[in-house]
Amino acid sequence: MDSAGAESTVFEKTVFVEEISGGMQVDAPFVVDAADLKEKRDGGKYIQLSISDRTSRGACKVWGTSELSVEQVEVLCREIRIGEVYRIQGYAKVYNGTCEINVNDGIASLSTPLPRDGFDPSLFTYAPVDGDGVRQRLGGMAAKIEDPGILSLVSAVMNNTPGFLDAPAAKRHHHAYIGGLAEHTLETAEIALSLAGTVSRAEMDTDVLLAGALLHDVGKAACFRRQGFSFVALPEYTLVGHTALGAAALLRHSAGVDPSRFAHILHIVMSHHGPHGEVQPRTPEAWTVHFADNAGAFLRGTCDDVEGLAPGEGRQGARTGKAVYRF
Repeated sequence: MDSAGAESTVFEKTVFVEEISGGMQVDAPFVVDAADLKEKRDGGKYIQLSISDRTSRGACKVWGTSELSVEQVEVLCREIRIGEVYRIQGYAKVYNGTCEINVNDGIASLSTPLPRDGFDPSLFTYAPVDGDGVRQRLGGMAAKIEDPGILSLVSAVMNNTPGFLDAPAAKRHHHAYIGGLAEHTLETAEIALSLAGTVSRAEMDTDVLLAGALLHDVGKAACFRRQGFSFVALPEYTLVGHTALGAAALLRHSAGVDPSRFAHILHIVMSHHGPHGEVQPRTPEAWTVHFADNAGAFLRGTCDDVEGLAPGEGRQGARTGKAVYRF
């Protein structure tokens, strides 16, 4: 048997993220979605991994052994290839309510990813989104726009933005998976429209509101690149920012839209971060999209943080940073 065949047999996928619990010994292949160097209390270094497979995402701390120097740990962290599948060997432990794999001797397995011909790719793609369903519902939300110019703007931007339907909405905190950006966009538009219809005597420009909600995060599609079974953030994510990239996309397709209404849509995109953004919301429509964006993002993070908890259990949520509990 050749080495590739041996790898495939030895590291057959028999353990999935959703099955891991405290006290469990783990020796199985997983995708590495992120690798961050962290500092120990004694001044040493360890590696914090985000891992995944088709079932879910999990956490992994790579402590290594006492023989490894800080420099060796740093080099290993830099050389880990995001989006590739690695053999993860360690034991699972519940810390602050979160189950995470601790790797000591198994650190050696992180020096090289497993060969792609040694496993079934369908076991390693974490994409919980119903892509076709989201796509259809986005089209339905856009179809509610009555102004032909605004509808043309929304359609042109969404249809001509590579990655819009596939990219994640964030690196970690919410909708951080394949198709997450489109799902978050749909939820934001649905929440915004519901809010606008709930507030008494609210006179909002529904076409502008929907356009702003559907396009508020479109710049994020240019902030990520597909790599292996995952996505990695590009320098534009922090060096430029998705609001500026989104505004640029809108400006390329602004012909045919009433200038005043286009300016309002642009304002929504630029101000959707609310009090924390460089541009503050100044209209009911802009505030509505901001609240809808926050609600969708935070609730997604909260739902993900309570996933896997049994009734009566609580923990510090890794995505929200807040304490969560399941009744």
